[in-house]
Amino acid sequence: MDKTTLIIGLDLSFSSTGLTFFKLNNQTKQVEKICFYRLVLDREINKIKKYTPEEIQNLNTLVYKMPTNISVYDLLLDKDDVNNTEQVEATLKAMICSKKIAQIISEVYNEYACDDIVVSIENYIMPSFSGQNQLKTVSGLITLQGFVREYVIKLSLGFKKDIKLYTPTPSANKKFFTGNGKAEKLEMLQVFLNNYDGNKLFPTVTESSLHAINDVIDSFSLAVNAYSKII
Repeated sequence: MDKTTLIIGLDLSFSSTGLTFFKLNNQTKQVEKICFYRLVLDREINKIKKYTPEEIQNLNTLVYKMPTNISVYDLLLDKDDVNNTEQVEATLKAMICSKKIAQIISEVYNEYACDDIVVSIENYIMPSFSGQNQLKTVSGLITLQGFVREYVIKLSLGFKKDIKLYTPTPSANKKFFTGNGKAEKLEMLQVFLNNYDGNKLFPTVTESSLHAINDVIDSFSLAVNAYSKII
């Protein structure tokens, strides 16, 4: 039986993380299976109402929530310090989000039973906006990425597999995927649809549903980028 590699593209975000998985046949260099996940933060204020994110065909959408057994305020020395509150909240959110990401990776790995693993993840994260809130956002995302990278590295011990990390810059990845290192979300979508049969992968996708899949398309581009390095 030919050996296989699980290629994982990860586009990390607290609000919506995109994950793309390829099962690659090492002998033929063909992708035998592909699946997509989206991990969304439950933002519902009214906890009585169940949060239901938009459904997209062929996209597995999961929801994570902040912990209920401990609150941010339980951990604060100075409850009036806004910065302290935001930092502790970001750490809790990163812990929960990274744990859910790890669970998704573990489940797909067990299903695909690949021999090797390649994880493609941007080597730094920047928010899509600027201003006074940018620094605290970057801080939280760096924490999230640190937890996820730690999990990936530990996979080599837990699964005893050959695991590689690929970490392109955001601009280098956009350049690879679209030819434009400053490509916006709509351009990424258009390349996905036109060059990678995106309409077959997501038959119901339209420009109006871009908000629901843009992180998934970014994760797809990261997976394709890693795939190009392998072949």
